[in-house]
Amino acid sequence: MVMRQYRSTIINSLILLIIALCFGSTFLFIFLSLADFNPLATGSGRIIVAGICSIVFLYASGNKLPNTFELWSYATIYGIFCLTIPFILIPFALRNLTTGEVAIYLSSIPLFILVLAKFILKEKISAKRWLGFFIGVLGLIFLVSTSQNSTIGFSSNLLSALLCILASILLATGGILIQKMPKYSPISLTGASLTVASILAIPIFLINVPEDIPQPIPLIGLFGVGIFSTFLGNTLRFILIRRTNAVFTSINGFIAPIIASILGIVLLTEQITFGTILSYLIIISGVFIAQDMDKHIYKSVMKDKKI
Repeated sequence: MVMRQYRSTIINSLILLIIALCFGSTFLFIFLSLADFNPLATGSGRIIVAGICSIVFLYASGNKLPNTFELWSYATIYGIFCLTIPFILIPFALRNLTTGEVAIYLSSIPLFILVLAKFILKEKISAKRWLGFFIGVLGLIFLVSTSQNSTIGFSSNLLSALLCILASILLATGGILIQKMPKYSPISLTGASLTVASILAIPIFLINVPEDIPQPIPLIGLFGVGIFSTFLGNTLRFILIRRTNAVFTSINGFIAPIIASILGIVLLTEQITFGTILSYLIIISGVFIAQDMDKHIYKSVMKDKKI
């Protein structure tokens, strides 16, 4: 029993690290693709690649697309507002911000889930969790004020930051929407959502496809963000949530920005400032408090002691 528990913990931890690597590499792949693809082509192309992979995996795993109007309604809303729009916004932000900065902005998603859960799901939010939210927001404000790309001007930095925050809010809305969806196969719902998003993305991509044949590196970036970051990352996320819970899986939000920053420094020669690091620590501290992570860690420790 004990060995089985430890083996399961190791497997879950490995899956978590792979998810963090998938999401952390998102911004590197997008940055590479932007050498030959414009932001609209990158965002839409990412969706199309992920959509094709998702449908193939859907039927290969013995699942089928939903067959009710209600499920397709949820999938349509999710596909438009929680996939298509945020995935197209992120490449625009990466034109002015570093990969690490964009990753840190998106680490604030749990903060917006907290607010949306209050007003949409009518959940009771403790004073402690509200404190965590406001700490995280202060971290976002500090990150905007310490943006290292001073050559493009404050207004451009601010616009890119707002695009990241809007993408975070939409992705957070997706998390709330998943909770309100009827109980159904997450693989089927993911496939349906990406199908809707792909239908919208195809004309956008065709209009913005480069006139010249893209070089290998940008193509690697486009297929990498579609297959590895989007399809594989989200599929493993669903699997890990089913194996553990959403709280444990959300730890990847702490790790992904670190991976994104390391990849940016090593492969793109980006520089990371003390202000960026401090912003990350403030935001993550806010997320930690807002999610009551201390309580969850305590419960896990006590559970292990009983074993």
